[in-house]
Amino acid sequence: MPELRLFPFFFLISSIACAGETVNYQRLGWLTQAEIGKLPLEQQPVYPKVCQGAWITPIASTVKAPTPDSTPVEALAAWVYYNPEGESKLNGNVRISQQGRLIEADNAELSQGQNTGKFKGNILLAEPGVVMTGEQADIDLQSDIARLERAEFVATFLNAHGRADQIQRDSQGIVTIAAGEYSTCEPNDRVWYFSAHDLSLNPTTGRGTVKRATLHVQDIPVIYVPYFNFPIDGRRMSGLLVPRFGTTNDGGFDFAQPIYWNIAPNYDATFTPRILSRRGLMAESEFRYLTATWGEGEVNGAFLPSDKLYEDLDRKRATWRHRYRPANWQLSSNVNYVSDGAYFTDLGTDLVQSNTTHQERSADFSYWGKYWTGLVRVQGYQTIDPLLQDIDKPYARLPQLLVTAQLPNSSPIQTHLLSELTHFQRSITDNSGAEVNGLRWRIEPELSYDLHKPWGFVTPKLGFKQLAYRLDGDMHNTSHINATHFSIDTGLVFERPAKSFTQTLEPRLFYVFSPYHEQNDLPNFDTASTTFSFAQLFRASRFSGGDRVDDANQISLGLTSRRIDNEDGSERLRISLGEVFYFRDRKVQLNSSDPIATASTSGLAGEINAQFNASWSGSADALWTADGNTSQFGLQLHYLPNTYERLFNLGYSFRREVQALNQKALRQTSLSFIQPLSLHWQMLGLWQYDLLNKETPDSLLGVTYDACCWQVSFYRRQFLADVDNTSAAERKRSAFFIELKLKGLAGLSSGVNDLLANRVFGYQLIKPDTKNNSRF
Repeated sequence: MPELRLFPFFFLISSIACAGETVNYQRLGWLTQAEIGKLPLEQQPVYPKVCQGAWITPIASTVKAPTPDSTPVEALAAWVYYNPEGESKLNGNVRISQQGRLIEADNAELSQGQNTGKFKGNILLAEPGVVMTGEQADIDLQSDIARLERAEFVATFLNAHGRADQIQRDSQGIVTIAAGEYSTCEPNDRVWYFSAHDLSLNPTTGRGTVKRATLHVQDIPVIYVPYFNFPIDGRRMSGLLVPRFGTTNDGGFDFAQPIYWNIAPNYDATFTPRILSRRGLMAESEFRYLTATWGEGEVNGAFLPSDKLYEDLDRKRATWRHRYRPANWQLSSNVNYVSDGAYFTDLGTDLVQSNTTHQERSADFSYWGKYWTGLVRVQGYQTIDPLLQDIDKPYARLPQLLVTAQLPNSSPIQTHLLSELTHFQRSITDNSGAEVNGLRWRIEPELSYDLHKPWGFVTPKLGFKQLAYRLDGDMHNTSHINATHFSIDTGLVFERPAKSFTQTLEPRLFYVFSPYHEQNDLPNFDTASTTFSFAQLFRASRFSGGDRVDDANQISLGLTSRRIDNEDGSERLRISLGEVFYFRDRKVQLNSSDPIATASTSGLAGEINAQFNASWSGSADALWTADGNTSQFGLQLHYLPNTYERLFNLGYSFRREVQALNQKALRQTSLSFIQPLSLHWQMLGLWQYDLLNKETPDSLLGVTYDACCWQVSFYRRQFLADVDNTSAAERKRSAFFIELKLKGLAGLSSGVNDLLANRVFGYQLIKPDTKNNSRF
């Protein structure tokens, strides 16, 4: 859910220190680390290690308090005078309790009906997760109306405490704090606090309201705020969100302040003014909606007029995503537009370098029947790479009709059907190739026998493929192919039990046969060669897409061994190795100019996955050519202890150039880590290095200081923004980011978490707040 956060724009980092006024909050439930350590283990609260202690309130926040008139009230005191005709008095250690409520005081006077009372001296008022103390109080025991003078308070649901001249609570539970102070810091080390003339907390609306407030850092006034709202729970509300801040060598200072508007329970919008010092003033927006009749979706847009660094041209972006799924059908859309190919590199907000060359525009209608599914799709692309020739651009589907079906059968015999009719369209205006458009029809029924037993499995399949075309333009003709194919996939499982583990040996055999059909004159609308790997050994086709029918007479042999822990059933080690043996040449290729594949074997493919212990894991994969040379190799090593405080990742990737697969050579290392330096300090880093070009595509180094109520991070990043630019000077980008957070109140974000979540294995386990899937 979006949260309101007040950003103290004039706040200076250097003014933060770790000293403050000491206040005795022990009666409110504050316990130091040493005091918590003396409690029974089941009573010890969970709290951040960077805090000096934690709050333990007399009534836990998890307790549900019933209405005041539904449970009895118990009253105790050292001396009691009961007057049925007037006021009753209680003196000495007064204690009035009710389920979910507690009042303590030195003296009390109760009205004739015992419904209201005046309390004096060492007053403590407790409810679930809330404690208030004071010197004088008027309390209505039936309606929960209360007023405390010279009070102190703790609210664990806000992790906040403070003090006030007066605290009032009405019958609706609205708490008003007059001339009060508010902080989420430790009571004996208030690094920051808010002093407000009037502070109101409304649990019904989930909002807090502050009037005439001043933010203090180390008792120094920093910023005056006449009025603002903030959330006291997870509900959405209008207001300022966490700002974004950063600086780059090409764009200069970059500051964005999102403004959230909670229009209605099913509508909201976010407007983000953004300042880029070297480019100009930019506007970004997002509108989200949820309707009972037409579904949900979002509309995004951005506009930067007259970019000073882009020949004074306007920079624009727009997106519309929609989904409507009432029952067993769905209507969805994904429409994207961007003004130029450098937009995401220059103006992207997630700090992730984007090499996107196309923007998708599609609308889908999907239907799920009991035994079949259907899809109607219209799909096109905006090509944003100006260097891309028309012949290399993707085809539009105008439209695509796809049906899949699987008839139910309680026996191992299974039937499956795929049927597709698509019209492909692409314009060639730069003379980069011949323009070929038209209809493609394919139907693929399949019959299989699926037998699975503890000792292994056997799955024979018999299928038929019909592929037909009707082309437009000067090539008005119809061509088609009718082909059958047969495959059998079988494997065995042998187990060897040991004392602490079970070792398996799993041989697997996969045979596929499909006759050759001439296809040199067929177009290629959406087909590509698949990347070879161990998993590819057991696929019936070496192509993705529907424009090629394999000619195959081959057998794949594979062997997998697993080591399974007997105690928890986890897989500690898996080693797999396999190879394809071809009984004839493969004449069908992606392009008619591609040479016929004559090798008798694929070469070996292998992979290893290991869980060394609870913290260390690793994986490796490799491909070898038929003559024994290594064509591809990858190695990953991960360290992630279950304390989730640190991580370490090391990787190496090697790949030879294969022109037939349009595969470029690669030799690259990667390193990422998060390492605590002390209780409060943490360092993190990300480094990728290209060994072939001897350059660093991306690197980031950051340090974080984490205290109980505030956190600050500094990041430095260097990366290559345009991989197609041959000028190294123009490709290099550098950026500096700052993130600041006053916990429970304010924040300053850079968006660097998005980068780390995408690039660093295990980062989201250490920083779970990077996940934001909030909807209505």
